[in-house]
Amino acid sequence: MSYFLKDPFHLVLWVFLSVSPAFSSALKGEPTYLLPLNCSELLPDNTTFLSFFESVGRGQVISQKDLSQKVFRILALRDKLGQSSPADSGINPVDVVIRRTLCFYRQQKEALQPVPYYDPKFISFLKDNIRELEQKVEAVIIESQYKIFHQEMLEKRAKQNQALVEEAKRRADKSAAQTFERLTRSASQKAKVN
Repeated sequence: MSYFLKDPFHLVLWVFLSVSPAFSSALKGEPTYLLPLNCSELLPDNTTFLSFFESVGRGQVISQKDLSQKVFRILALRDKLGQSSPADSGINPVDVVIRRTLCFYRQQKEALQPVPYYDPKFISFLKDNIRELEQKVEAVIIESQYKIFHQEMLEKRAKQNQALVEEAKRRADKSAAQTFERLTRSASQKAKVN
């Protein structure tokens, strides 16, 4: 097999064939067993990255219970954020953090090599960086929730202000009518004098 991986055509074919089931299984909600190759920011499909991340948690449930627990906790936080966010809020920011962490490994360590969910080098990388990943996830959740609460506060304030604006307009309209009537009488008096 190593001979085939040295030949560019066979390498591309091997990567395509080995990654294709991962992409099709991710669409069905099944685990992805290889770290995706495409880390392009232009194609932010996070499905395969999330599926691979979950596969890591499943694969380490016996040998690395602590790591597995942290992976599942991150995914649970992701789900909770998705449930609390408005439906039209777009991409879940936890997805972006997970994808960037996995892509950092892909780009820095194993740019073209297939990385299975149980790869010892990848597991070591993830163990070394899981605390930082958890902190980033918590930070994006705080930021996301802040934006939601801030938007709600602004909308509430706008409604309160709208009531005050309506009341101010009514008073201004009444005052303007009285002023206009007085000015009209004054103009009429002036016309009679001249």
